[in-house]
Parts: sequence; structure tokens; C-alpha cells
Amino acid sequence: MTSAQIENTVRLPYSWLKNKIGPSLKSNDRLAKLILYASVSILIYYFLYLTEFYLSLTRQFIIGWGIVLTLIILNKVDQFKKPPLRLVFVLLAVFINVRYMIWRSLETLVYESPLDFIGMILIYAAELYALTIHLLGIFVNIWPQETKIMPLPEDVSLYPSVDIFIPTYNEPLDMVRITSIAALKIDYPKNKLNIHILDDGSTVAKRNDPVSAPAAWERYYALRRIAKEIGVNYITRETNFKAKAGNLNHAFMHTTADLILVLDCDHVPAKDILKNTAGWFLKDEKLAFIQTPHFFINPNPVEKNLGVFRDAPADSDLFFRASHLGLDFWNSSFFCGSAALLKRKCLEEVGVFSGDTITEDCETAFSLHSKGYNSLFISRPMVCGLSTETFDDFILQRSRWAQGMTQILVLNNPLFAKGLKLYQRLCYFNNCFYWFFGISRFIFYVAPAAFLLLGLHVFYASVAQVMVYAVPHLLSSIILMNFFYGKHRWPFLSDLFESIQSLFLLPVVFSVLANPRKPSFKVTPKGKSLDNDFISGLALPFFLMCLLMFIALPAAVFNWLKYPLYRDVIMITLAWCLFNFGLAMAGFGTFFEKRQIRRHHRLWAKGKLAVFFPRLKKTVEANFLDISLSGVGLSFKLPVPLKPQEHVILETRDSHGEKYKLDARIQRAVKKDEMYICGSEFIVSDETQFSKSIQFVYSDSQRWVDYWGRTTKTANPFLVLWFLMKMTISGVKGSVLVLSQLLYGPIANKIRLALRRSGIQPSEV
Repeated sequence: MTSAQIENTVRLPYSWLKNKIGPSLKSNDRLAKLILYASVSILIYYFLYLTEFYLSLTRQFIIGWGIVLTLIILNKVDQFKKPPLRLVFVLLAVFINVRYMIWRSLETLVYESPLDFIGMILIYAAELYALTIHLLGIFVNIWPQETKIMPLPEDVSLYPSVDIFIPTYNEPLDMVRITSIAALKIDYPKNKLNIHILDDGSTVAKRNDPVSAPAAWERYYALRRIAKEIGVNYITRETNFKAKAGNLNHAFMHTTADLILVLDCDHVPAKDILKNTAGWFLKDEKLAFIQTPHFFINPNPVEKNLGVFRDAPADSDLFFRASHLGLDFWNSSFFCGSAALLKRKCLEEVGVFSGDTITEDCETAFSLHSKGYNSLFISRPMVCGLSTETFDDFILQRSRWAQGMTQILVLNNPLFAKGLKLYQRLCYFNNCFYWFFGISRFIFYVAPAAFLLLGLHVFYASVAQVMVYAVPHLLSSIILMNFFYGKHRWPFLSDLFESIQSLFLLPVVFSVLANPRKPSFKVTPKGKSLDNDFISGLALPFFLMCLLMFIALPAAVFNWLKYPLYRDVIMITLAWCLFNFGLAMAGFGTFFEKRQIRRHHRLWAKGKLAVFFPRLKKTVEANFLDISLSGVGLSFKLPVPLKPQEHVILETRDSHGEKYKLDARIQRAVKKDEMYICGSEFIVSDETQFSKSIQFVYSDSQRWVDYWGRTTKTANPFLVLWFLMKMTISGVKGSVLVLSQLLYGPIANKIRLALRRSGIQPSEV
């Protein structure tokens, strides 16, 4: 490459980025923009220039493992975790990824038969997909942006008016009541705030339907009564046309406020949610919406059943605490269905809430961005919601997300959408294309087993080549992901979560590709209780896939002895199959649903409060341990023994200075040394006290911020691998239980039936 060619290679991308992307970036930091342009230009140059060279294995070993070592060292330096040095770290990792893919494309695509060709192309396509998502994820997260809170002006008359929409379909009435009461406690001028329960479970059509009429009428009267008692509005409609989007649009036509706060009925708002968001709409006339994080008080079924909720970051943290900050930098935050404040005027211009797909939230954001409007993400948790309780419901929720995002990709194609900037197109494409991971994960699962069982040659490489190309590529990707998300996701845990979902999302995505307009909106159940432990019905197909990988392991020994010329490939494939089997077994515990009968979930909390004992006429200082709507966990010193069901009065303040005085009853107590560790239950005798307990538990968003800041176990890859190994052992035990039920369950039932017919009770045997 001549000097003139090199100069043009650098100049052209720089000029294009500066002219096309520069003016549209929200960041006003010119130095940041300059560094970004220059880094991308340098990256393009090196990829065009350095990747042309064929390197010997020795030189590739030096480059690959040298960069991996450099990344490990730089990952310990805080300066490289923030822009602009962050870009240096990223470029080094990406260079190794690209070197690997070039080698993979030019030297390993060899086949001997048509079946080999099919297997080779499928796995190569899966790798191309994985690399594409990897690079898009890097692009999205290259420069995360923390949007500061914009305070409202002192003149209250300048505040925009707000309608709060609380859509509901079939959720428990208490859930709707709690969220509505909390909405009334929001710190905002009451003459500028209107709260509406949007009841889609009691539509006129449902009340006139012979089957659903009894339940619909009962819900209709109950919600109307709740709305009247607490002082909010009640809205329903004729039919359930277009599901949640139609429900929101119907309410939109019957309200008039400047802004709309959408809250799922299980998302209880803190009192400062409007004070922390509404000010930006006075600052930016082109601002269409502000999204805030979804914070969940309980673990999702995967976290609960695998027992990682207390130790590892929550599943939602990856998106709301990391990726969404990157989207915000690119003016590509999207409406997530709840905990968002939207501008009425902007919604009117795009035809209100979009309903062509079953993910009306992202589709609405897509329409608003296409019209040139801005978005913001404020990364302070200001709602407290509920995750799904069972694995079946978890898959139902993720299937709806996968269907909706695939619909957007097929029907709207973000890459060619009019009105979007290039970087917004890439962000939306990444959001949609990500949900195809089920296809690639499934291919990665079955490919090594297919080689070992069917003799398909899908990956031609020696152990030496794998060590100098594939392993540094894999390690650099792990290091980079830990660099991006280390505080919010353990290494390998995302692989585990995706692997568990992959088998069930695979048919979902294909069904949308076949018929993009077929999917219908299905409400995700929330607030379920589980009376007993049980095994999810979804365990069987997952178990069969695990069984396939297990059967492939002894086939590796046979192939090793029979085909000595292919031992390098067999060794690589065996290691791959073992990893897949271990990952599958580690996730097998997900299907063992654990009993859940607690009325209200408890969450870790910190802080101090005063506990007054009327019996002793004494006040002691206590520490919070946890909190729920039922009561709080406490620790305190007391020189005398506690009485059973001891009555106490809890006194404390929140971060806003609000005073609380709540009656409670000590339920359980354990004494360690001089310290009592106990749980307490609020004594709620009337509506006023119930409302006060809701305000105490949910109104202070600082409590959720503190929870985010709690210390979790360090995301050390080796410790996480050890953790996965322990889960693998548990998964193997669980799979034996499933197998025994499949094989001996029917036989055992027949034996019990025969014993009963003989007059012998099974308990006597």
C-alpha cells in the first residue's frame, strides 16, 4: 500500500464521519468527537493494511497472545475504562477478533461432502452472526453517557401537566391499588397531575361475552370502586383492539396533559420520578421521551432457581445499567413500555402509540426517532417492579420480546428506515438482530455433537491454529465484555442465560419470519405464588438436547481410535462439546421451580431507624436488614428478652426528610451475642396506615439506588467458572431426577394403583 493510498484511507473515513455523524451527536465535547473520529479512522486503516499480511503461527502467537496479555494489564488501569483511552482498549480487542475471522474465512472452510458443506456453512454463519452482534455491541457501548437530572424551575406555573397511565389486564387488584396509591404520593403539583387506571380486562366486549362476563363484571366493579376510594380516574373501552397499544391510545384520546407517564401496574413509582425527569422537557423542545430503569424487587425464575440473585448482578442490570447508557450517547434510547415519560405533542405527530408489532414500546420510540425527535435515559431507578415467577412465564415474556423485535426488523428494517441517522440505524438493528441469538446458540450446541455422532467435518483446524487464532479471539472477547459489563454481568453468565432461552426462542423467531403479522400480544403474568416445588414442563426438550450432547462424548473416544488423522479436530470438538454439556447442565436447575408463598418480596436495604418499645418505654437504635410491604428486617441490641409478638413503633426518615412513624409487631427473632436479628410486620388497621406503609416502602428512590450500589461478589472469570462447575454438578443430579421420572413415573403410578385395588395403602409398603 502506497503512502498516497494510506493517506486517502485515513482522510476519507475521517471526513465522512466528521460531516455526517459529527453535527448530529448529542455530546458537545469536541475533543471526544475528534478522538472518536480519529480512532475509527485508524481502526479502518489498520484493518485494511495489517490484515493483508499472512502471518506464520509463531508471529500470530506473539501478536494474539501479546494483545491478550496487554488487555489483561490495561483492564487493571482505571484510566483505560473511561473515554478517550477506552477506545485504545477496544481497538486492541477488536483487532484480534477481526484477525480470527479473516483466518476462519480463508483457511478453515474446507469440506468433503454435501452434508459437510451444510454443517460448515451453518456454523460459519452462526460465527458471522456472533461477530456481527459483538461488533454492534461494541459500537453501542463505545462511549456510555450518564445524563444528569435537570431540575424543574422554581416557578411552579411553568411545570408541564402530567397524565399517569396505569394499564392493566388481568393482574391482581391489590397490585393495581398499590401502584395507584404510590402514584398519588408523587411529589408534583396536584393541579397538574392526573392518574388513570386503564382497565383492559373489563372491556364492553368482555362484559358482553357469555364466557368472560362474570369475571369481567366483577373486575369492572372492583376497579371502579378502588379508583373512587383512592381518588383516581377509571378508564375502559369497547374492545381489546391492539392490546396494550390500543389501551394507551384510547386513554390518550380521553386525556389532555402535556406529558404522559406510563407505569405498568406492577411498577410502583417513587415520589421523585417527575421531579427528576420533567425538567428536561422544558430544556429541550425536541425531546420526545425519557426512559428510566426498570428495577425489580424479586429475582426472575432463572436467578431464583439457580440461586444467583444475592451474589450476581441482576439480569436486567446488563441492559439498564450498561447498554442503555451507550444507546443514550447515540440518541437511541428506546421506550421500554413502562417507567417512561413521553411528550403528547410528539406522540400526536407519529399517530400516538404504535401497534403494528407486539412490542409497541420500541416501535413507538422507533417512530419518534424517525421524525427527528430526541430521547434521554436517566439511569436512576425510580420504579420498583416484579419479575415473572415461573420459568414458563419467563419464556413467554422473552418470546414476546423476540417476536416483537423480529417484527420491527422485518416490517420496518432499521438499516434502511427514513429519518434515522446512521448510528441510530445501527443501534436499532442491533436491538432487533440480537434476538436471533437462539439460532446461533442452537447451532453452536449441536455442531460438535453432529461431528462426533455423524462424522460431519464442520471445522478444519489444527490444535496449534486454534491456540494462536481461536483462543486469543475468545479470550479477548471475554476480557472486552468484562471490561464493558464487569460490574453488571458476570463472565459466562450471559452465555448461560442465552443458552437456556435459545431452544425455546428458536421456533418463535422462525414463526415471525414466516408470517410477520401473525404474533398476538400476550400479557406476562406477575405476582404468582407457588405452593410447591415442581419441574417445569419445558425441561423435557432441554433435557433431550443435553442427552444428545452426552451421547456424543463416548463417540469422541471411538472416533479418536478409528480416525488418527483427525485427532486434532476430534480434540477440539470434544472440548467444545464438553463446554456445551457443562453449560447446559449448569442451566438445568432453572427448570426446578421453587416454592414461593411470600405475599410480598423482601429486598436488601440499609439505613438506621429508632425502635420504640411501649412495654419498656424505651427507644433503641436499629439497622435495616431488608424491607417489603409486609414489614422490615431489623437488628438491634436490647438488654432484656423480647416477648413473642412484641409491639413496637418504628420511627425513621427517608432521604427526602419525610418522617415516618409505623406500628409493627416482632414476628421472628434470633439473638446472636447481644444483638437481636428479627423480622417485623406492619400493623395496618385502616386505609391511612396502609397508604403510609406504601409511601414508606416505595417512595424513596434512594433505597433502590443503594441496592444497586450494594457489594456483590467480584466478577472473577475463574471464580465464575468454578461457580458454573458447581451448578453443572447440581444440573447432572437434576437431569437424573427428570430421567427417573420419565422412566419410572408411569410404572410407579401403576404399582400404586394395583396396591390400592388390593386393599394395601402405599404408605404400608
